[in-house]
Amino acid sequence: MGGRPPKDPRTYFRMHYLYFTRPEITSFRQLCKQLVDPKNQAWRNFIGTPNIEDVPVHSSLSHFRNAVTPELFYDILFDLIRQALKLDGFLQTTLAGIDSRPVYAHVNGYKKKRCRCENKETCDCEKTYSDPDAKVGVQRNKANQNKFFIGYRKHSIVCPTPSGPIVLLSIILPPDTSDVNVLLPLLEKLKQIGDLKVEYLAADLGYFSAEHQAKSLVEHDVAVVTDFKKNTTIPETCSKEGKPECEAGHELIWDGFDRKTYTSWFNGDESKCMSCPLQATCDKQFSFSFEENPFFYGPVPQGSEPQNQILHYRKQVELAFAHESNQLDSVMRHKKVPVRKTVRVQSFFIMRDLFRMIERMIKQARDTLLPKDHVEKIKELQQIQIEQMSLNFAV
Repeated sequence: MGGRPPKDPRTYFRMHYLYFTRPEITSFRQLCKQLVDPKNQAWRNFIGTPNIEDVPVHSSLSHFRNAVTPELFYDILFDLIRQALKLDGFLQTTLAGIDSRPVYAHVNGYKKKRCRCENKETCDCEKTYSDPDAKVGVQRNKANQNKFFIGYRKHSIVCPTPSGPIVLLSIILPPDTSDVNVLLPLLEKLKQIGDLKVEYLAADLGYFSAEHQAKSLVEHDVAVVTDFKKNTTIPETCSKEGKPECEAGHELIWDGFDRKTYTSWFNGDESKCMSCPLQATCDKQFSFSFEENPFFYGPVPQGSEPQNQILHYRKQVELAFAHESNQLDSVMRHKKVPVRKTVRVQSFFIMRDLFRMIERMIKQARDTLLPKDHVEKIKELQQIQIEQMSLNFAV
């Protein structure tokens, strides 16, 4: 026998919630220090250990994350998303966005050999960072930032809510992984939720691939909407802007997309058909196969108003990442993730997405389900109780 006495897993889960949501807590060690402070009785009641002696030590939190594993954290997240879908007007899943951002690893110094060989200068062991899974990646050129970073890359699907975009789920991969290769794995994860249905997915040119866009629509029924690159070969039936044209060179008007046959339909512009010399022989209705060219004959045509609105939402995805990065300042040292190795980093960010979802759900419930003056009523009841207690003591 011996060892640390077991604790309720809900205790560790709630401790992580405090760690991620309280800006004054910057480490797991500080969290446990705050919990054993006599004045923080409310926090101890929240995690389920009213007695100070029962508060777990900080090292047990890492054991908890290792025991749960990312797969179980995903199951918890997916169950929470299914609950969030039941809140009226909360998750607007018809349109979502996909993007990635760098995750900085907590490493020290340059690469060096960390083997146990006697002569490290002649051995063939690989040099690694203090985080062995961390790699060197390239990030976008921005002010006051280096071109290269050491760490991982977080690939996320973001969904709009009344209080702003929120990350649904994420995958942590090495920073040299191409964005387009993560598109289908993320959609596979999205399918595991079950009740959630995304119809359009806004993406940047990093996800520009005819093969992956075709598989996304045919296998997952999700239309990936992107712009097209300057060196893309434009079909002869389209203008330089990628808009389909008739034989006379007039732009066609989009008439819808048939998801059963994967056919995009267009009509002729009546204002131009009246004076067209080909009017007698023109059918005035045109069909194009999506499988022939997914970029220009997809569910959302190039240059159309729906495409402009969808691509405009993609910019909000970057704002969601910036907001998340700013919030992580309170739980990271210089925005560096406090755990090491891919599995632990994955669990860390799944929990981060999970707790942000809980915070948004609480806010949505307060705004829509509770009475507007519920805080004032609670304060009035508290004041009445205080007055009654004062009278009882006086008697």
